[in-house]
Amino acid sequence: MTADDSFHLTGDEADAIAELFNIGMGEPAAALSSMLGEEVRLSVPSFAVSTRARITHDLAPGIKPPVCAVRGEFVGPFTGEAMLIFPEEGTLALVGRLVPVDPSADGPGEMEQDALTEIGNIILNGCLASLSNLIGGEIAGTVPGYGSGKAEEVIGSADDPVLFVRIDMALAAGDAHGHALFLLDIASLDAFRAAIRQSIANL
Repeated sequence: MTADDSFHLTGDEADAIAELFNIGMGEPAAALSSMLGEEVRLSVPSFAVSTRARITHDLAPGIKPPVCAVRGEFVGPFTGEAMLIFPEEGTLALVGRLVPVDPSADGPGEMEQDALTEIGNIILNGCLASLSNLIGGEIAGTVPGYGSGKAEEVIGSADDPVLFVRIDMALAAGDAHGHALFLLDIASLDAFRAAIRQSIANL
């Protein structure tokens, strides 16, 4: 099975995925906007069957290393990993809205890492909770953890196919850009398709 031919969607299913993640991200993004006192802008969700190696390659031009990430696994009708990633410079700009940041710092210290982890918890677990409600089945996320490094170290470099959902995020001021990524295990695709069908019925 290759990343190109393993998963095909009808038009209604593709529209439902975009709508699911639009709704799922909307409430936590609004909560984060309120916390930061600034609009958090989201792109239209994009998705494809890909690999971690390909995802890293495609995102690398827009993410200057090192990359800061908050990531955690989730289980439910389908399983996978969710992560919020920002380049280090964008991380400092983002968390600087919440905590004092030393402009001469080489990178995020413990306080900045904790702030980004809290932001990741709001976005990722907030989205998973919304998705649970929309599909009528519980999706439980682990407590997100902080990590940093090269993009391939954070996202991974495996060639096994995954269903990849990407939502770009940016602060209105333009000084912080990042991505919310959801990588679903390929073994969960049938369950994910069933969840999509259920969400279509519920919408």
